[in-house]
Amino acid sequence: MMRRREVLKTALMAGVGGLPMTAPAAIVPSPAAVSAANNAFGLALLRAQDASKNAFLSPTSVSAALGMTACGAQGETRAQMAKVLGFSAGDPSVDPVWAELVKSLRAEKPGRQVSLANRLFGQKGYGFLAGFTGRLSSAFDAPLEEVDFGVPEAAKVRINAWVASQTRDMIKDLIPSGILTPVTRLVLANAIHFKGEWLHPFTKSRTVDQPFEIAPGNSKALPMMSQTGQFVVREDEEAISLAMPCKGDDRGVVFILPRKRHNLAQVESSLTAESLDRLVSSQAVPQKVDLRVPRFEVDTRFGLNESLKKMGMARAFEPGRAEFEPMNGGKEPLHIDAVLHKAVLKVDEQGAEAAAATGVIVATRAAIPQPVRRFVVDQPFLVAIHDKATGGLLFLGRVREPVYRT
Repeated sequence: MMRRREVLKTALMAGVGGLPMTAPAAIVPSPAAVSAANNAFGLALLRAQDASKNAFLSPTSVSAALGMTACGAQGETRAQMAKVLGFSAGDPSVDPVWAELVKSLRAEKPGRQVSLANRLFGQKGYGFLAGFTGRLSSAFDAPLEEVDFGVPEAAKVRINAWVASQTRDMIKDLIPSGILTPVTRLVLANAIHFKGEWLHPFTKSRTVDQPFEIAPGNSKALPMMSQTGQFVVREDEEAISLAMPCKGDDRGVVFILPRKRHNLAQVESSLTAESLDRLVSSQAVPQKVDLRVPRFEVDTRFGLNESLKKMGMARAFEPGRAEFEPMNGGKEPLHIDAVLHKAVLKVDEQGAEAAAATGVIVATRAAIPQPVRRFVVDQPFLVAIHDKATGGLLFLGRVREPVYRT
């Protein structure tokens, strides 16, 4: 755990995700360092979204898509992207790190799985530089597929079909109509899907409708699952978290509640990358807990352009100033036209299933009796899906108003 803390501290010093940092410093590329940087970037990105609404995203997905894009950037454009992402994005030294992360995240065990895929959709016959496409193929397992953006609707259908196939049809419409145009040259896409069965599933017959208080005096009925069992509970001055392990016991879902009821905004604003890491992964002994959590779904979509600009990577979006010559040799100026992200989470008695996709569109111009604690998720909360092996947050979100569709 001390090693994890050192890695996180090093990543924070590199200027991760717009959080308050010391002066930028290069970090030693390693899977742990990149995962820590991704987590901090994800927290900053979550904060950049409307605090009054649900927001669920995949730090891993967005970072992978932007990491691929950074491999085709240079100069100030790449420097800004590296500072926002919190690691030396685009530097060849990070390529083997991504290759190792992709391999590690794809490792499956009975009862839980992660599917992670990357792909480049490039303009047919455009002639992207082999050095760029070769790096992404080896580092991100991201092959180049040619499409014709001169027929934008057909290109959109093809890219969305690929995303749907990689996310088990949880995300079918990452790219809406009107986003792709004849001047689009490249879409760098990442898709991630997680499905985990609870190590200790809920009994469906014990699920009953109970109130979930969205705000003081404003409640809605949701199917509330319940069980009493041994769970890891972590806490600090502002928040309490509970981890629900999935089969395999190396990935799980973490629920984070404010200590003071309906104080989620304060919890979110006071969180640092280090305090989030403690709530998600610090060592703790399981204890007996009376657990209640709603069966729910969250489905969110973001256009990330403005958030990323405010976080410090504006240059990449500026036509004529963005530096993506390593993609095409400079035969025409390229810039990021849009960064799109969509994520879905479903939680029920058997487990959790989540999916996310990101598109970067580049265009030219027990034995001893224990006291029983209560952990009742009946107010707005934060939720994360954590990978123990890499330390990475596969997903992170804020749930203000859960929805359940029968």
